[in-house]
Amino acid sequence: MTNPQDKKIITQKERLTLLRSLLEEARSERFLAFLKETKPEDVAELLGEFSSDEKLTIFNSLSDENAAVVLDDTDPQTRLQLLQRVNNDKLAKVLDEMPVDEAADVIEEVPKKEREDLLDLMEEKDAEEVEEILSYPEDSAARVMNPEFISVKGDADVEDSIQNIRGQELDEDVFYIYVIGEKDKFLGVVPIRKLLTSKAGTLVKDIMEEDVQSVLVDTDQEEAALIMKKYDIFSLPVVDDKGCLVGRITADDIIDVMDEERGEDISRMTGTIEEEQGTETAFAATQNRLPWLIVCMLGSIVTGLVIQMFEVTLAETIALVSFIPVITATGGNSGVQASTVVVREIALGQMKYSKVGGELWRQLKVALSLGLVCGTSLTILANFWKKNSLVGMVAGLSIFLVVIWSNFVGVLIPVIFKRIRIDPAIASGPLITTLNDVIGVFIYLSVAAFILA
Repeated sequence: MTNPQDKKIITQKERLTLLRSLLEEARSERFLAFLKETKPEDVAELLGEFSSDEKLTIFNSLSDENAAVVLDDTDPQTRLQLLQRVNNDKLAKVLDEMPVDEAADVIEEVPKKEREDLLDLMEEKDAEEVEEILSYPEDSAARVMNPEFISVKGDADVEDSIQNIRGQELDEDVFYIYVIGEKDKFLGVVPIRKLLTSKAGTLVKDIMEEDVQSVLVDTDQEEAALIMKKYDIFSLPVVDDKGCLVGRITADDIIDVMDEERGEDISRMTGTIEEEQGTETAFAATQNRLPWLIVCMLGSIVTGLVIQMFEVTLAETIALVSFIPVITATGGNSGVQASTVVVREIALGQMKYSKVGGELWRQLKVALSLGLVCGTSLTILANFWKKNSLVGMVAGLSIFLVVIWSNFVGVLIPVIFKRIRIDPAIASGPLITTLNDVIGVFIYLSVAAFILA
């Protein structure tokens, strides 16, 4: 027998090289053996390195069970290529092997005209569960829940409950058993350890834990993620408006949600969309980016109008023009820095409305420090560069005021957006930058007109 410790550890780079060489003899015993022995998660990571035809060959050579893992774990572009080319019979078998919530995510990416055909090929029970999940609002807790769970009746004794559990198929580790009452009303949970060690004749409801966190089907998935993080729980029950248990959200589901939300926030902060991952058409990408570029362009026009208002001041002291890029860049960056901190706190559930005043005061102290350093530095540099102490004073005082203003805007706008139920991440990119450009230039030229008058 081979000692596991003697087994050579193969890196992903080595796996990639070996798989490339084995592809030349696709469907050979060595090729199939490699795919069987390699963890599907590793295969999913490697797929992105191959051409569309090679991806299809590898995927079709996998067992349905392994292909299910690969389809769920691979990158969005590879997944889309596979969905467009894999035979529907093969795809239906793979989807049947996937947890229902993951299968629903995949089905959603299939064009609508092919979706019904694919559902018809799936097992009837799985297809119905997929359709039910897709009927819930997007980004809701129900869209990421798994409708399959182990439950027992509260008025049953532990022996009967254990026998009942033995007759059910367990597709993953189980730590808690859900306890339900009449019409599947959610009552609580009982740890599997307590169920197995309780005396015969003990009723489940006498040993269950009733004070259990749960969420409604229409709860935002991000809120569900924050609840699981806050209470450090591995599985979160999902109930309908009648309190009936309809599913559960597990830790791996929440990791996917957190990845999705983080990508969504980053995309919105840069004026793109979370779906833009190389799978969309050029027209769709243009359609989603263009509004933000238009906003920035219009903001720049407004900045130009502000500059025109002060053209007499600029004509008299042409040196002032040299510092306009410094004012806009510093103001924009300062505002984005402050807003990023606030958006992060909002995303993690740490920002409460009662804390807004405290956060504004904290950012004001930070802004005063930053403004003082930047203002002093710019004053000294302007004096050396332009040999004009008044221009140096204008530039230094302006950058001081602009940094304070930008930090104020960077804190307040995300909070306001959150209050009116608009994703605050939107506020942290083009919007704040454009607004700070306009106001920053106005502050700068107003100070110049006042001091140089």
